[in-house]
Amino acid sequence: MKGQQLRQQQMASLGRLLADFSHEMRNHLAVMQEANGLLQDILTMQGDEAPPFVASLKDTAAQIGKRVRTCADLCQQLSSMAHRADIPYASFSVNELLAELVVFLERSARSQQVTLQLELGQRICSLSSEPALLQYILYQLYVFSLDRMSKGQTMTIRTAQTGETVLISFCLAGVEKTGVTQTDWAALSAIVLPALSLLESQLEAVEQTEANELDCFEFRLLVPVDGF
Repeated sequence: MKGQQLRQQQMASLGRLLADFSHEMRNHLAVMQEANGLLQDILTMQGDEAPPFVASLKDTAAQIGKRVRTCADLCQQLSSMAHRADIPYASFSVNELLAELVVFLERSARSQQVTLQLELGQRICSLSSEPALLQYILYQLYVFSLDRMSKGQTMTIRTAQTGETVLISFCLAGVEKTGVTQTDWAALSAIVLPALSLLESQLEAVEQTEANELDCFEFRLLVPVDGF
């Protein structure tokens, strides 16, 4: 129990540090955006008879503004994700948690030229559990999936609810079930098993049926709505 409390305190500390960092970065980005807006106003005041390079400067300023807004959005997502660790146990939306996480997963998927899709189910109850711990499990499942995918393939993460259980499914299109060995599956289970037991959750492979793609390996995480 003391070990679990220490882990929760460590996660909370890291979450607050990341949240403080993202807030500070957003402050700097706001100043940059304000300065860039002033530059755009000055360039606009040059009128139609401005030297040719002014048009190029306007385009550059517009690109700077776009990048600053993108960075500000990423910092907001980082802050939201970091605050998940502030409170060890909380009631939260699994769809919101996944949407935050996927923002930071897309880069690694793009670098491997794998398409990452998110299909969020409707009318899913809030979970009462440890959001930071669920983030960790989902990240490990994502890494496991990406390591077994190749260029041009698609990973789809879906959410749904059955009774008092929320289902989070990973469908790896283009990856045959035979391509994931028992050793692979056992290694993944060993990594996430301690976290799964704390959340009282289960991990299972989905049997292929006529409704499933023949070249699609699918597995899912089963999380009870009330994990307390």
